Amino acid sequence: MEPVRIKFFKPEGRRYRSVLHRRDGLQIELDGGGYNKVGGPAGELPHDLAHFVVEDSLGLEAGLWGVIAAGGMFGHTKVIAGRRPPHAAKRAQAVVDGAGDRLSQAELLTRFVCDLALDGADRDVRRLERAAGSRWWRPGTGADDLQRACAALRETSVRWRDTPVGDALRVHWRLPPPT
Repeated sequence: MEPVRIKFFKPEGRRYRSVLHRRDGLQIELDGGGYNKVGGPAGELPHDLAHFVVEDSLGLEAGLWGVIAAGGMFGHTKVIAGRRPPHAAKRAQAVVDGAGDRLSQAELLTRFVCDLALDGADRDVRRLERAAGSRWWRPGTGADDLQRACAALRETSVRWRDTPVGDALRVHWRLPPPT
């Protein structure tokens, strides 16, 4: 299966955007404006890019990017190229509904992992588990997984900092569609 390409465009101001090139030929734009302070001296990272890194690192296939890649749409997404097939809106809602609480889990884990990366607590799985609580915890997440996610967040924040204004940082979504 070919990876899904995503471009995060660096703005002059605060409002960034990303474009996902889906396997069905559609290009989906996601409008964003929030940032996570994971970069320390390197700077802030767009929240949606932090989502990508955490979801990819922890294998969260039903988070924001997995749902969009699988055909889901949200209020802050829009099709900017390609033609939607009949009943696409119904199918998109079914993908979002199917992800259920895993979308909230991805949101919260992104925040918690960003906090740990900022604090340099890259292997503190107990702290992550306490923050997530029993409802949002992802069993099987170990210190190596957390360390990989924190390192990837800091590396990506440097890549974002070094991306020229108006250019795009490119990544690939490789996880399978959510089940």
